[in-house]
Amino acid sequence: MALLGAAACAGCSRFRTASVQIERVAFLPLENLSGDAALDWISTAGSTILANQLLGGAADSVPIHVPVQAGALRDAHGAGATQLVHGYFEKRRENLHFEFIVEDARTHKTLQTLAEDGDALPVLDRLARHIDSGAHAFSSSNPEAVAAWGRGEFEKAVSLDPNFGAAWLSWAQARAQAGDQQQTMQIVARALEQSSLQSPTDRTRLELVSANLRQDPSAQQRALAALVQLTPHDSALLRQLATQATNARHFTEAVQFYQAVLRDDPDDLDIWNLLGYAQAFAHDIESAQQSFQHYGRDPARAANALDSQGEAAFLNGKFAEAEKYFLEAHTKNAATLGGVDLLKAAYARWLAGDLAAADQHFSRYLDLRTQMKDPLVPWRQAVWEYSTGRPAEAAARLSSVTGPAEQVARSQLALWRDPSKLPSDPAALRQAFERTPPALDGITRVLFAAALVQSGQKDEARKLLDLWPLPGMEGDALLQSFLFPKYLELKRELK
Repeated sequence: MALLGAAACAGCSRFRTASVQIERVAFLPLENLSGDAALDWISTAGSTILANQLLGGAADSVPIHVPVQAGALRDAHGAGATQLVHGYFEKRRENLHFEFIVEDARTHKTLQTLAEDGDALPVLDRLARHIDSGAHAFSSSNPEAVAAWGRGEFEKAVSLDPNFGAAWLSWAQARAQAGDQQQTMQIVARALEQSSLQSPTDRTRLELVSANLRQDPSAQQRALAALVQLTPHDSALLRQLATQATNARHFTEAVQFYQAVLRDDPDDLDIWNLLGYAQAFAHDIESAQQSFQHYGRDPARAANALDSQGEAAFLNGKFAEAEKYFLEAHTKNAATLGGVDLLKAAYARWLAGDLAAADQHFSRYLDLRTQMKDPLVPWRQAVWEYSTGRPAEAAARLSSVTGPAEQVARSQLALWRDPSKLPSDPAALRQAFERTPPALDGITRVLFAAALVQSGQKDEARKLLDLWPLPGMEGDALLQSFLFPKYLELKRELK
């Protein structure tokens, strides 16, 4: 690779950890100046090839280069790129001539200008290795197969090179996006039959596609974990794995994955928030509070961070602490959650044993909802009364409701009069529970626990009651009034 010019990288924006330096390299589409439309595939496929070669590079490379494939400059900046690679190619006599510019994404200062003549695949390979000496080979060295893949002719590409993992993966993804699940499964199965399939990363991604199609959570988790081993600095993958671990209630694993993201990008505040919830679900309240405090360093997130701290305490039965945070969140920004922080403070104070003070918090909540012209204020008050052990007062209130809230009042009364209509099938509730994120699973989790108790599975039910449910969460509104009465009843029964 001919080096035409270079500049020192003083002031480059980089993510650093104790011993790891990360460069996020965004590869933008190459400009086709050849006048030959048959070469258009190089424009977009070129950046994909380069990203593929840097993905999962040598672990001992310094710095570690994490590829970012971006369709436009805004995508690169949105993905946190620290370096940009862009350029063009043209025809000079019978050869292709490539020019590449590597620049600092923050200052747009040119770091290197690189040029070479030759066919696309070897030139791109040399560029990848120039950027990162640990870059691996692309998954096909067959130029005709690569060109077919670049044009979207995936079936032709794999017929020319049956071990072309990237082409198999692109073909499977294209059919999946078209909604053809059966053909996607067939393509993946054929690909995985290739004993010399290149590369290990593409094989594992195909295994993940297969697991997703089969809706096999265990296989999904194995494939994602294997991908993390192959591409340990792929933050998008780590986020996906952390989310999946959280939703599978593997909270300790989720914490580890979120921490891995933060090792490369410690300034990602949203990840600090998600980490805090995973820690709270794992009963590590002290660490959760520290994570939420870090998240709340941004003034725009300060109120939400306080609310998150309150939820972490509430989940773990620390009601006095939860109340304090919820009230602070409301004081910080009363409009953030539409008064839900006051509602949660009311439940926290009630569960701490002070119903009179809890009613005062709830009265402030109702005042705010009234100012917001909420037509369901009478129903909300009745739900509060029913939840806190005053079912007769709640029923009387709803019996006289007219106007916009009349229909929901009638439906609520009907359910209160005949609780046998509550969902109670263990299999259906298990499915609903497993599909609901932990922060929103309150009523589903409680009803599932009740169904397990009815079927004699008390030990499994106890595990579901390990964390307190959060009030005011999404779900079937008519079921929310049963949340705490059912939870408290089950806790007493399972002592």
